[in-house]
Amino acid sequence: MFYRTALALGVVLFWLGSGSQARPLHGRDRCFRGRGRIARSIRSVQVRITPGVDKDALNEPNCHLVVRDLDGNVILSETDSSFEVLLDSKDMNGDGIPDLVLEAYSGGARCCWTYYIFSLASTPSLITKFENEREASFDIDEKRGTAEIVTLDGAFDYFDGLCHACTPFPLVYLRLNGNDLVDLGPQHLADYDETIRENKNALTASELHSLQTAKGSPTTGELAHDTTAKALGIVLAYLYGGRTDQAYEALQKMWPAFDQARVWKLIQDTRSGGILSYTRSKTRELPLATVLSRVLSAPR
Repeated sequence: MFYRTALALGVVLFWLGSGSQARPLHGRDRCFRGRGRIARSIRSVQVRITPGVDKDALNEPNCHLVVRDLDGNVILSETDSSFEVLLDSKDMNGDGIPDLVLEAYSGGARCCWTYYIFSLASTPSLITKFENEREASFDIDEKRGTAEIVTLDGAFDYFDGLCHACTPFPLVYLRLNGNDLVDLGPQHLADYDETIRENKNALTASELHSLQTAKGSPTTGELAHDTTAKALGIVLAYLYGGRTDQAYEALQKMWPAFDQARVWKLIQDTRSGGILSYTRSKTRELPLATVLSRVLSAPR
């Protein structure tokens, strides 16, 4: 059976592909902004989530999470706006032992989701924790015995002055290998290629010309943000699919020459500080001179 926890992306020209979307749990085990209470024993852990208020924020409603082992030892204690039990019996890291996935949401303008993955071994432990400005989906293919985490890199929100609605959030695919998150982007080229095709089809010749001949920064000038987002969507799809040289070549073809070095560095810096910063093999940014040399020497 194939499971996918719900993920509301809402981003034009970015997609997650086909497949059923359903929560494996019956109902919703959560405390949402101070409403709801959970007390569960899940294999080797006890999960308690209780409503409360933040006395330092005008008594804003919140929720408090405590995860203990069966001897009562605290494994994790956290407070956030909301907590939810997403998965409680699926193996996320391939060790044959069921894991527990908890989602925390900070709420409001603070934006962010935090995910906690626990091993439910006889001696339970927190395997990993990661935070992102966008929600994550947990895809489990029981036939293949694989699990993937699918999300968007929230670090690009408001990229270089773009509005939130016109930010091109790139797709990210991760796998938990033991205790380490691994980037699976290059294994999902079909999804990135679909993003590239859709953005290229949507980018008109007049929009492309306006972008290429822009006198000021395309992200902060008079150029329509929609045009800029389409171009960046193409560049980011190449980049997150592991094709750095093609990403820079695409940038060269679409972006005004005077601004290419600046925006390329900003893209690399933003990516480095985003969700991929949690991966085992840190993404290695190539210097602009190296990328340019490769692009110029590539056969035409």
